[in-house]
Amino acid sequence: MSLLCLVPTALRASRVTRRLFEAQEGVLFGRPATTFDALAAGLVAASGDRRPILGPVGERLLAAEAGRAAGGRLGALSPADGLAASLHAALGELRRGEVAAADVLAAARTLDGAARARLTSLGTALGAWERVLEERGLLDRAGALRAAADAARRRVTVPETADVSLLLLDGFAALGPAEWELFGALAARAGAVRVHLPHLSDLPAATAAAEPLARRLESLHELAAARSFELHLDGAGDPSRAPHVAALLTAMAGGEARPPPGEASVRAICASGEGAEARAVAAVAAEWIERGMPPDEIRVISPSPAGDAARLSRAFAEAGIPLAVGRGTPLAAVPVVRLLRDALGAAGGASRRAAERLGSSAYLSLGDPVERLPALLERAGALDGRAGPVEALRRGAGALGAGGGRERAGLGRAADRLERLRALLAPLDEPATARRHAARLAAFVDSAGIRRRAGRAEPALAARDLAALGRVLDAAEEVARAQAHLGRGGDTLSRAEWLSALDTALGAASLPPAEEPFGGAVELLGLEDAPGETARGAILVGCSRARFPAPAPPEPLLREPERQALCAHLRRQAVATSASRRAEGRHRALCAAGVGREALAVAWRAEDGPLAPLVEQGLAAAGVAPPDGPAPEPAGRPRSPREALRAAARWSRAGGSSDPADALDERLRSAFARGRIEAERRAAIDRREPAGHAGVAPPADLAPCLPAEWTPTQLEEYARCPYRLFLSLGVGLPRREAAGVDIDLRDEGSLLHAALERFVGERVARGAWPPTGGDADREEALAVAREIFAGFERAGRTGDPAVWRARRRAVEARLLRWVEAEARDADGCVPRLLEHRFGGDSGRPPLRFGEGSAVVAVQGRIDRVDADGRRLLVIDYKNSRASKDRRALLDPEAFGVTSFQIPVYLAAAARELPGREALGATLALLRDAERLEPFTGDATELAAGPLGPALERSILGVVEQARAGRFPIVSRDCDHCDWGAVCRAQGVAEVEEGED
Repeated sequence: MSLLCLVPTALRASRVTRRLFEAQEGVLFGRPATTFDALAAGLVAASGDRRPILGPVGERLLAAEAGRAAGGRLGALSPADGLAASLHAALGELRRGEVAAADVLAAARTLDGAARARLTSLGTALGAWERVLEERGLLDRAGALRAAADAARRRVTVPETADVSLLLLDGFAALGPAEWELFGALAARAGAVRVHLPHLSDLPAATAAAEPLARRLESLHELAAARSFELHLDGAGDPSRAPHVAALLTAMAGGEARPPPGEASVRAICASGEGAEARAVAAVAAEWIERGMPPDEIRVISPSPAGDAARLSRAFAEAGIPLAVGRGTPLAAVPVVRLLRDALGAAGGASRRAAERLGSSAYLSLGDPVERLPALLERAGALDGRAGPVEALRRGAGALGAGGGRERAGLGRAADRLERLRALLAPLDEPATARRHAARLAAFVDSAGIRRRAGRAEPALAARDLAALGRVLDAAEEVARAQAHLGRGGDTLSRAEWLSALDTALGAASLPPAEEPFGGAVELLGLEDAPGETARGAILVGCSRARFPAPAPPEPLLREPERQALCAHLRRQAVATSASRRAEGRHRALCAAGVGREALAVAWRAEDGPLAPLVEQGLAAAGVAPPDGPAPEPAGRPRSPREALRAAARWSRAGGSSDPADALDERLRSAFARGRIEAERRAAIDRREPAGHAGVAPPADLAPCLPAEWTPTQLEEYARCPYRLFLSLGVGLPRREAAGVDIDLRDEGSLLHAALERFVGERVARGAWPPTGGDADREEALAVAREIFAGFERAGRTGDPAVWRARRRAVEARLLRWVEAEARDADGCVPRLLEHRFGGDSGRPPLRFGEGSAVVAVQGRIDRVDADGRRLLVIDYKNSRASKDRRALLDPEAFGVTSFQIPVYLAAAARELPGREALGATLALLRDAERLEPFTGDATELAAGPLGPALERSILGVVEQARAGRFPIVSRDCDHCDWGAVCRAQGVAEVEEGED
């Protein structure tokens, strides 16, 4: 039997094809599932019609040209403008509804004021669009569908339409005039026709968006009499649907329903952030799978699947559940594409920021690399608006005296590098035709060594970058073809005009979807894919009032008065009005809720606002009470006297009666404890007996103080000074306090960690990593930081307000430098773990070393882990500058001796992200805005050495000494020690030196 299935989207067509492939045990002939647009292109070509079909880029260029012809506010459009996109959408909707320019102008005359002016401009632009199509012999999307319908009526066939035994129309709520004609022509030739219409037949008023199509299908009496014709209308009371799901769907559709008895198969989840929402969704899917529901019978439906795909993929990967997202990376987000775009933008003169990014890029072959190029530009005084970066470097080198030979050489090498870059970019700035611009871009890719250097990366990265380069060059050729089709192939374009057209092509392009599991995987869908879909379980994401149902996009050109006037003039529903668009959004929301037959979960984020009333109404009918909000985080006890004082002050300002005497008493007790330590030490020395503050503590007394799970910091502290660890564990003395007016360094580090976690997490979640370092990224980082700052300020953790105002600007500048450094140092890896905790109450097991009674459990928190398919890189944030001690932490010789954080974090990261061949670690120094040279190694070799037996022996040795009570005052380093008042190590050393 030959099957032809028509579906609304290309993603739906690919998944239907995959399901048919698996159902037929790997045997599939032709393309059984397709869209109207894909089918139209084949039918037009088979009919002998030689008119080219404009693609999305060509239509966008034509829309900009039509806008310029209309004049007014549309007269200065460029293809990349947002208004050009709105004009393209409006003209496309008019063409799909087969509305002529004359009708638009006639309808405009029935209006007054601004509405009349807008509709007149739109009618003029539509007239220019029609003239170009007619004069150039072109077809747009609507014209191709109409030509395909005419060809199908003339019995023109393509392989998909030849001898169709069953024609299936699935997932459509409405069809345009040309689509209806094409469907009718195909149905008249098919052996049997089946239509699966997402329409609640028992509650037709709720699915008004599908009602016109349902009536048209029911009126095909002649077709039904000639051949097998089946129209399947879904219903809320379908017997295959669980009672609680049916009750929810009925209530959402406006019907009356009572909570059915029994355990509810519907649940509501309120999360406190994007990451928390994704983890909650993955947890629900894991629970259903444990109960016996196959993963491929679960659908996750999101109003913005492209933005949610990254974080959902990460959460499902952490839960060990395969997820098929079906979407490739946007082309504009690939690092090598951003580099090319920066290069094209800098061809007319590189700014300092562009010079830093391009001059430091590993993608460009510009001779020997120059270390610390940003610092050299800074010292040379390179400022935008004064002199170019090359001239500033030359001037700085010439101004150095006789003793500046080394720096002069560095400035000269940097100037030479940027000079070569300028020579490579110079041809790209000259005006030329679109075809010539595309050829120059291809020549630049080769002459700058971009293709060669991209191919030297790891296989996965090389494949991604080479594919992206190919897509960019294809986009440039597509712009040239579109210009030729529009009769502008010989026009000379400036670099800015050509870049505008290229940006249009790049914005609509993406890489092919990466290889991902399909059979046996949970599937991610958008609301547009939900109609007609069915599964055993469905999870709706983003069910807040602002996102569900998805709001209609703003319409700057074709607003509601103009839409009403057009429909009234034509006496038909030519374009969608606000009522019909609301009905369409409600219909998609109902279809999404109806996907799950047996189980349904709805999730939303508290920061997005309250739960959507439509969903809340359904939950009430299902007997499910939505939570008031996310579970609050437990409030911890004050960590220090300073924090206790501030908590008391906040409580007092809020109107409570508070006495800070407890906190002051704590300080007094601390002073007494320090005195007792010194008295105990002196008595032990006089008696010549071991004691805790004299090197050895009784194990029985110390056992309750030792941690059940050790941290890498505690292990490193014992390695630096055992007595320092003893004081922090066995005595409980407060650490060194801040000066009082400035922010505590630990609080400053926590503030930066929180801001970096939020900024990185949000960008990774929407597929915008790494940052470009541009103004938009800087503004986003500042917005995140200010929100974090506000929370710390309310908690009293920023010191004196007068001092904090100045300190805050320094912290913001540090964060901005870090954003620029991330853009500069991007290496293709993507953050996969942020503030990742293991052990403790994290829900993830600790690392365990040893066996039996000697086993040692280690917990910790990794600031960040970047990874790709082959390698991972642990990044530990340090709110400090580079130093000899910092660099020593990355020395493999120090692993298990003085450095425990790096090897432990590497072992934990390798456990969470298995299968990577290369492991690495580095320190991100926030004050310097740079990373130290990373430690890297082969995963197998590291597991057999520094991260395996050697690390285990070191950790077991340290803990064995601690359990035995051995805490001598033997310090490797006394810098930044909080316990100087009760330590006499330096004094003893001085006495011994004098005696010698």
